[in-house]
Amino acid sequence: MFWPDMSTLALRFQQHLDATGLIPTGSCGLVAVSGGADSVALLHLLHGVAAARQLRLQAAHLDHALRPDSPADAAHVRALCRVLGVPLAEARTDVAALARSGKGGTEQVARDTRRAFLRAAAQHHGCAWIALAHQRDDQAETFLLRLLRGAGTTGLAGMRPLEPPFVRPLLPFARTELVDWLTGEGIAWREDPSNLDPAYARNRVRHELLPLLESYNPAIRVRLVELCRQLADDEHDWALRVEAELRRVAQLTDGECRLPCAALTGASPALAGRLARAALASVRGDLRRIDADHIAAVLALASGKRPQGEVNLPGAWVGRRYATLLVRRTPPAVSPQPPFAVTGPGSYVLADGRVLSIVLADRASGEGVNAVEFCARQVTFPLAVRAPQPGDRLRPDGMPGSKKLHDLFVDLKLPAEARRAAALVWADGELLWVAGLRRAAGRRPSPGSGPVLRLELFAAPSGPAGSPA
Repeated sequence: MFWPDMSTLALRFQQHLDATGLIPTGSCGLVAVSGGADSVALLHLLHGVAAARQLRLQAAHLDHALRPDSPADAAHVRALCRVLGVPLAEARTDVAALARSGKGGTEQVARDTRRAFLRAAAQHHGCAWIALAHQRDDQAETFLLRLLRGAGTTGLAGMRPLEPPFVRPLLPFARTELVDWLTGEGIAWREDPSNLDPAYARNRVRHELLPLLESYNPAIRVRLVELCRQLADDEHDWALRVEAELRRVAQLTDGECRLPCAALTGASPALAGRLARAALASVRGDLRRIDADHIAAVLALASGKRPQGEVNLPGAWVGRRYATLLVRRTPPAVSPQPPFAVTGPGSYVLADGRVLSIVLADRASGEGVNAVEFCARQVTFPLAVRAPQPGDRLRPDGMPGSKKLHDLFVDLKLPAEARRAAALVWADGELLWVAGLRRAAGRRPSPGSGPVLRLELFAAPSGPAGSPA
């Protein structure tokens, strides 16, 4: 929303707050102040309406220690807050050292550190919202940066005026009018020389790309911001639809989203991509560093011919297991079964926490999914328990001949994690039982055949493999 130059900036700022309700009357808010023109203007403008709106303001400044003169920025903010009577929370963090330690690029580390500081300060001081000084030119730059990085329409919608707890009251205002207002009011600010450094992509967009685009259309900044607004309106409607659809088709548990492949392959391209993004967001908490190529990889996984596969994304893992996509922050943990010998009856804890019980009984009790029985006279101790290995074969009960274990797993549509975690019980060099899945043919007990060897699986707390439970 934009206004003609019919009044002072302060009055138009007040009208903007009235029209949008971004900042509730009587609330307490944190104002992020770097010392630059935008944030100094934001603090002054909010201070100007604080009494009428019964606002309690708390300022916050984080020194990133990226420049030798950064302490002067902190001193300027300190003096500004003292004049306005606004309490200030401040801290200093060596962002360059964090970046060198492998926590990300300097810009990303600075952003993450700043956001964490602001959230902590807001919580400590009981602030309901955090005001950021992004303005109209920042929005145009953000659109172009995201376009160049391959963002989809959700990302191209740009920064939202309200993303709780963050609010951006200056988005309708241009950088030049903020600077002009400060100059007219005689309010000083600090210039950050790093804003001219072409090593930063945003600076190249600001000082090179946008001026070039303005040679084609002098109003390009306004047009780009208006496009962001239109996209944001569209995305808001999409978000409501996608949220309802995700609740309908997906299983959401702590740290995992299970999404039927058919929910993506049977949807329109527009809905499928948004569902994939929503599934990722439900697990990651946000979609930072997720771009259009990543979403395309998830959709290709769901629609491909391979029944099992996986893709690793920034901050997420997506695995296809037949008709289902698993979305997680990290791959499922797998504990392959270490080999151990079973010298006689007893209970043995397997690597996945199940207990293998081996009992000698006088008579058969009946088999089930987790229990099998053999003629004890036809099975010689020690038994061997281990994980699957390439080339393993089983003579499945009820089938002629032997079968590769890999093929059996395919027939059973066993997920990759379950295959790696399977426990095999061997006797006399022959695979006797794929525990909990399939027994071997033969060696069945019969009336009068003597003692029965019963193998049974139970769920139990994990313990060292091969140790008696």
